[in-house]
Amino acid sequence: MIKVLVTGANGMLASNLIDELLRKGYSVVGMVRRKSSYRGVQSDNLQLFEGDFKNPQHLEVALQGCSGLFHVAAITDQTLLKYEDYAAVNSAPIAALMDVVVSCGVKRVVLVSTANTIGNGTWQQPADETWEWKSPLTESLYARSKAAAEKIFKTYSDKIECIIVNPTFMVGRFGTSAGSNQIFDMAHAITFCPPGGKNFLDVEEAARGIVLAYERGRSGENYLICGENISFKDFYSRMSRVKFIIIVPVFLMLFFGLIGNLLRFMHFRAAFSLPNMKILCMPDAYVGDKARRELDFDPSPLSIS
Repeated sequence: MIKVLVTGANGMLASNLIDELLRKGYSVVGMVRRKSSYRGVQSDNLQLFEGDFKNPQHLEVALQGCSGLFHVAAITDQTLLKYEDYAAVNSAPIAALMDVVVSCGVKRVVLVSTANTIGNGTWQQPADETWEWKSPLTESLYARSKAAAEKIFKTYSDKIECIIVNPTFMVGRFGTSAGSNQIFDMAHAITFCPPGGKNFLDVEEAARGIVLAYERGRSGENYLICGENISFKDFYSRMSRVKFIIIVPVFLMLFFGLIGNLLRFMHFRAAFSLPNMKILCMPDAYVGDKARRELDFDPSPLSIS
């Protein structure tokens, strides 16, 4: 039985990833800060390990007997004020983490990044892994920290098999209204929505694609793990409880973004910054042809109710 470590095991994606690994016969160590925060499945083949991946001693103990690592732990909170707040978790610890991983004899590592480190496409021409990363995605503090993590991670590809997965916007099981599932809470009889859209991905399908990347992916490569490109209007129109949709004009979205920037300048945490509002105004569309071709990953359609 192959044993692997999953960091950030209390998160939505990691909880689903653990379930998928167990289903496929892996033995899993799930690293969490507190065992009480874990909301996923239980199994005799799952060991929850309380520790901090940024602590080399904790990581070394957790990796004992593991041949693989899925590094999922990250800060995704959109209200943090400074790049350094994201980098402290998302990129700065990567070199130390990889040093420990190499010294422990781990064979293969998957770094979970984000699709927003890859250039954004249009509805007519979705982006793939070859696209140039550009504004407004380069203005996102979160995306910048993940791009920095990828750059550090790839420097270890001559020492260990390194694979990067770039999932799109995930919703679904084990999520909470404090995370990406809050998009469902915004649906009412009369719903206001941004003019843009996302590539929406069921988190269970994301977990399946990430395991396939671990099993079949080529070292040193990025793989977009994609679902369905949908405008926010079309997303909400699929919900029976939504009767009328009002698209917020771009100029109002940008105005709210400027207000958010002002609040942040005054050291108030606000999710609606100007970069975030710009992103919500664009398609943010992607295509997963590489994952389909190399990993045989063909996701099921997103179920919206």
